[in-house]
Amino acid sequence: MKKILSLMGMALLMASCTDDYKDWAEPFSNAPEDPYSISFTASPASPIDFATISGDKVLLFNSTIEGPEGAAATEYEVVLSDESGENQTPVEVDAEGYANVEELEAAVYGLYGRRPVARTIPMEVGVAINVKGASIVKTASTTLTATPNAPEIEEAYYITGTPNGWNNSDTSLELTNGGGDVYENPVFKVLIPATGSDISFKVTPKSGLGGDWSKCLTASDTEGKFATNNAGADLKIPHVEGAKFYRVEFNMLDQTWKYDALNFNTYIWQAGNGNGWGSPASPLYSPAGDGKYTGFMYLDGEFKFRSGEDNWNAPDWGKGASEGTLAEQAGNLSADAGYYKVEVDLGALTYKLTPITTIGIVGPAQAGGWDADTDMTYNKETGAWEATVELAADEMKFRANDGWDINWGGTENNLTQGGNNIKVATAGKYFIQLFAYCDSKATFKMTKQ
Repeated sequence: MKKILSLMGMALLMASCTDDYKDWAEPFSNAPEDPYSISFTASPASPIDFATISGDKVLLFNSTIEGPEGAAATEYEVVLSDESGENQTPVEVDAEGYANVEELEAAVYGLYGRRPVARTIPMEVGVAINVKGASIVKTASTTLTATPNAPEIEEAYYITGTPNGWNNSDTSLELTNGGGDVYENPVFKVLIPATGSDISFKVTPKSGLGGDWSKCLTASDTEGKFATNNAGADLKIPHVEGAKFYRVEFNMLDQTWKYDALNFNTYIWQAGNGNGWGSPASPLYSPAGDGKYTGFMYLDGEFKFRSGEDNWNAPDWGKGASEGTLAEQAGNLSADAGYYKVEVDLGALTYKLTPITTIGIVGPAQAGGWDADTDMTYNKETGAWEATVELAADEMKFRANDGWDINWGGTENNLTQGGNNIKVATAGKYFIQLFAYCDSKATFKMTKQ
């Protein structure tokens, strides 16, 4: 039996001339045998381009029935498949093989996405044929050619305007969708520093860099929409008092845009299962005030980021629409139990977790020199990485994962990423606690035994 039989669950049983000739409650495989030697074939209909199609229904296939005089189709069912055949979507059709355009478009998008290229789509057609008072079921395989309706979306776009002196070759202000298929994730964002005055700009696609203004996105006559092919006036962001940045967002599929005025705090905070939902909250630091924060903390299941150290006053940030993204006042995020470097970009509304499996003491003050660490142990009760170690009067640092990508140096009350080597003044056995946290709040303690 063809795949359509088990998927559709069709049943078309023997019935009188006045019946509908179908009973969907029974499995399709229970259909009667064909005593009439009827043949049924389906062939492709004309290709469909959803960008130009008119009307609310469209023919999916051409059918041919050969058999006794009067044999005629009374019902069709159709299933479309992706290229692998593993994912299938039924499409409702009428007795002549026509489908609703909107429903068909949704089915094609679901299987193949919205990239506007012609797709040859495997199609299974089931038919109920009325012949001499009986309903006989037949199936046939064919294809449907369809082109999704979507504007052309490039891989990258750039701000060209007052922030960069209208330099059409400048790529410093890049709008990105965070990666992936631009038709699955068509929202591109960029953070523009506030200038203290109105901002005027166009959006240059990658193919237009270097002086080709004809491809730029500009303002539309409709509020919140943009025009293509440099067809409108400059886009504008009016000055907002107190704003440090503007987060600009373009939906290239819907051809809409918007901006938000932002004034980032120096710190945000993480609260979740790993710290008793903020007792105390774990800090993340943005040294440039640009909404890009980094912190080091223990996570254990659900958590969120919030703007208050000791309260949930808005805004707070949780689970976004896709992996690695954030949304305001949204549901809880989640991570496996462990220690992490946590990076948050509130301009792009994204976050990244880098697992930290080890933190060790490294340098000639301990036995392994600069090549081998003395590992520390994380204590969830104190929030510190701890070790008891014999130290020489020499230099040391702390580093994570036996590498130098993440390392702490400086003084006891002011450790920073990549900071200076730590001087051990007196040799001896020490109990050492490292409170990793973030720059400006990371510290350590050395207690001589």
